[in-house]
Amino acid sequence: MTFRCIKHAALALALSTACAAAAAVRPAAAATATPTTAAAAEEDCFSASDLATREQCFFKMSDDEIAECERIRLFACRPYREMYRLDEELAALQREALASARKRFASYVDGDPAYLDDLADYLAKSGQAWAQFRDMDCLLEPLAQGMSRREAENLTEACRAERTRARIAQLRSLFFPGER
Repeated sequence: MTFRCIKHAALALALSTACAAAAAVRPAAAATATPTTAAAAEEDCFSASDLATREQCFFKMSDDEIAECERIRLFACRPYREMYRLDEELAALQREALASARKRFASYVDGDPAYLDDLADYLAKSGQAWAQFRDMDCLLEPLAQGMSRREAENLTEACRAERTRARIAQLRSLFFPGER
C-alpha cells in the first residue's frame, strides 16, 4: 500500500468520523438553529459559482472561522484558503523568475534576439500545462483511491495545494538554485 493510498484512507476515515460526530452532537440543533457566522460563511463559500471565487471566499475568512470549519469537516475549508495564497505566491514567483532571467540573460539577446521571449513563452506554457496536469491528476487521485464523490472535492483541493507547493519549490530551484 502506497503512502498516498494510506493518506487518503486516513483522510476519508477522519472526514466521515468528523461528520458523524458533528451529526451526533447536534442532530436536533442542526434542524432548528440558525447557522453560526462561521457556518454561514462556509455555506456562502461552498455556494460560490467557480473554484477561484470559492478559494477567495475562504481566504477572506478569519483563522477562527477556518478552524471551526475544519473541526466540523476536515479538509473542507483550509485547502481552499491555502490554494488562494499559493496561486498568488506562484504567480509572484513566475514574475520574479522572469525578471531575474531577463537580467541574467540580457547579453544573450545580441546573439539570439528571441531568447528571452522564448523563455517567457516557455515558462507561461509550462505553467499552463502543469496546472492542467495538476488539476486532472488531483481529480483522478481520490476517485482512484475509492473515495466517494462527496469526499473527493475537498481532497482534490488538498491535492492541488500539495502539488502547487511542489511546483513552487521546483521553480525556485530552477530559477534561483543557490537560494534557500
